[in-house]
Amino acid sequence: MDEHVRAALLAAYRHVFRPLVRLALRNGISYEQFVDTLKRVFIESAREDFEIPEAKESRSRVAILTGLSRKDIEYVDESITTGFGNELERLGLVTRVVEGWTSDGDFTGPYGIPLELEQEELGPGGFPLLARRYGEFVSAGALLAEMRRIGVVEETRKGKLRLLSRSYISGRFRPESIDRMGRSLEDLARTLEHNISEARTGPAKFQRAVYAPDGIDRETQRKFHAFLQETGQEFLETLDNWLAEREQEDEQRVEQRLLDPEDREKRREVKVGVGVYLYEHPVKKADQQGENETDEDREDDEN
Repeated sequence: MDEHVRAALLAAYRHVFRPLVRLALRNGISYEQFVDTLKRVFIESAREDFEIPEAKESRSRVAILTGLSRKDIEYVDESITTGFGNELERLGLVTRVVEGWTSDGDFTGPYGIPLELEQEELGPGGFPLLARRYGEFVSAGALLAEMRRIGVVEETRKGKLRLLSRSYISGRFRPESIDRMGRSLEDLARTLEHNISEARTGPAKFQRAVYAPDGIDRETQRKFHAFLQETGQEFLETLDNWLAEREQEDEQRVEQRLLDPEDREKRREVKVGVGVYLYEHPVKKADQQGENETDEDREDDEN
């Protein structure tokens, strides 16, 4: 790869990672935990995006492609095969179990206070029933081990299970919200990556932005928010109606036996969507930039 391209990409990654690192630090995610996740992404991408047809997958090839050691790859592989599902699936299950523990009459006492549950009791007041009712496909033992690992439950002296947090994950940080954030970022990044890729076939994907280069005042900002809410929603509804009409046309063709349902399913090879989002950054004034500079920064500029 051209060194200039590599340098430009690394500089761009600083912009990409800044809000993600800020979110990580705000929620107690350490550098090592962040890097462990990044290692897994490198390994998955090497295997899935740079697969050689009919070639046997090996850890040595992944190590050469990513620069990671075989020990790192083995560790990631073991972490993937241990436990149940991915992190978001586990979080979602634990959240549902906690909600059941704090709202279901079989597991709450007077005033909705969560009961201390029996570990082996199969009926009301027992953890196995709670796990079966709200833990989907996961066994009570595996679910309890995960809840202990993340500090949601503890065992009392009498051997019962006590819930330590009634609001394990709530509000904006529910697993579904976090998952939606990740997928939205991935969708946008895929479009941008496609558009600048030298290996791209076909035209660039639609990606446009409008902005006020010199900034706006607070009152205009408030009016723009309201304008965007209205026109942005209308725009998305127009696209949604267009897609719904195509779906309706296919349904009519199936009903008229002009289209085989199995053929219709086979033709559905591409997922498509459009996202509209607002971004805002504070305007950096020339005098403010000077005030924020350190003596070391100024020396570097002078040199």
